[in-house]
Amino acid sequence: MNFIITLIILILILGIIVFIHELGHFLAAKKIGVYVYEFSVGMGPKIFSFRRKNDETLYSLRLLPLGGFTALASESINSKDLKENQILENKSALGKFFVLIMGIVFNFLLAIILLIINGLIYGSPITDPYVGTVVSDSPAQKAGLKSGDLILKVDGHKVSSFDDVLLETRFVKEEKESYIFTVSRDGESLDIEISPNYVEDDEGEKSPSFGFTESSERKSGLVNAIKYGFSATWKSTFGVFNVLGKLITGRVGANNLSGPIGVFTVVDNVKSGGFEVLIYLTAYLSINVGVINLIPVPVFDGGRILLLVIEKITKKKVNPKVETIINNIGALLLILLMLYVTLNDIFKLF
Repeated sequence: MNFIITLIILILILGIIVFIHELGHFLAAKKIGVYVYEFSVGMGPKIFSFRRKNDETLYSLRLLPLGGFTALASESINSKDLKENQILENKSALGKFFVLIMGIVFNFLLAIILLIINGLIYGSPITDPYVGTVVSDSPAQKAGLKSGDLILKVDGHKVSSFDDVLLETRFVKEEKESYIFTVSRDGESLDIEISPNYVEDDEGEKSPSFGFTESSERKSGLVNAIKYGFSATWKSTFGVFNVLGKLITGRVGANNLSGPIGVFTVVDNVKSGGFEVLIYLTAYLSINVGVINLIPVPVFDGGRILLLVIEKITKKKVNPKVETIINNIGALLLILLMLYVTLNDIFKLF
């Protein structure tokens, strides 16, 4: 029963995120006059569909509640009966960019709205990395870290949230003897060297334990909730880019990546935390989807935007056959990556 509940929650979370992404593409396409064959909620076999009066689009509900899709008129689909200005490729570069980027924009808007809702219901956490409790006789206390300190840097790397602090300490490859925490205390900047204890988890992986927590202070009110929604989204977005940068440079191992099984495990672990945690998780995953789609590689929206930029610079359309080959290579690489992270998730389970 627990497995089924977790699976339903995961499907709902991913379904909402992908649906909102596709809704962004759909509304943008409609706005600039691109012909939309179908807008689907869900994937797989069709359960129900309808058309609105004076609207060419087929609105459908499909069996698998995993997001949806927007079928736009394009040169790759038989669109002979349509006017030229109803086909996506015949729109201006700005129009095509608008359609491609709005899916990503909607993912960030979803995150902002969800975090504002969280702030209104449960109070708005402070997003800056203030130290909360310092455990007695811990490495942090022995080194001189105090509750209320604002962490500015870890080993010279700037941090703007507690997630950044974790990224600079728990998810780096090397096992370090000590870390330099640069903190702000009473308007003064201090360097505090902490030698952590290393704790081994069930998977045999060691992680540093410093003996301090993040601040649990919260602020109430609409204004604070709005500030929190935008601030937390911005810092989480920067954090995802930071992770990608560390993956590329090798400072963070690829074994830290997670696929659907890993996300399932996260949902299973945090669902007991209640609605607040699930809202935050949905917002954070939506930010991840937005950032990943910005990556300028084939398959993602960022790859199509890159081709659009190339077309704008060269004044020539990319050969459709070349574009298809590039997309197929990108899809193959994506499948290989998903296989890797899925196998990695399975090994972690056992």
